Amino acid sequence: LRPIATKILYEDDEVRVWDQVINEGETLGKHHHELDYVIVNVTDSGPFDVEFFDADGNAQKQRFELPDAKRGGSVLVRKGHVEIAHNRGPRFRAILVELKDPK
Repeated sequence: LRPIATKILYEDDEVRVWDQVINEGETLGKHHHELDYVIVNVTDSGPFDVEFFDADGNAQKQRFELPDAKRGGSVLVRKGHVEIAHNRGPRFRAILVELKDPK
């Protein structure tokens, strides 16, 4: 499986912050979200096709289209899913903040 985003910008014991860039027509390969995370959209973009798989990354469980991502929009996403995302719109950029499990 691939990393969840383009590159890590910052990391400590509580969070890992990623820069995410998905260019027009690009696919973010199959990746597993092992931590809850918040995604904050830096640019407007879309639509995205997203495919979800079982926890082992095998059987496809769901496919949907996200029509658009608006600048400044954010959402908390719970851990545990495997996905592939394909950007059918212009270049997309976001910041992902993974929330590490408390020790």
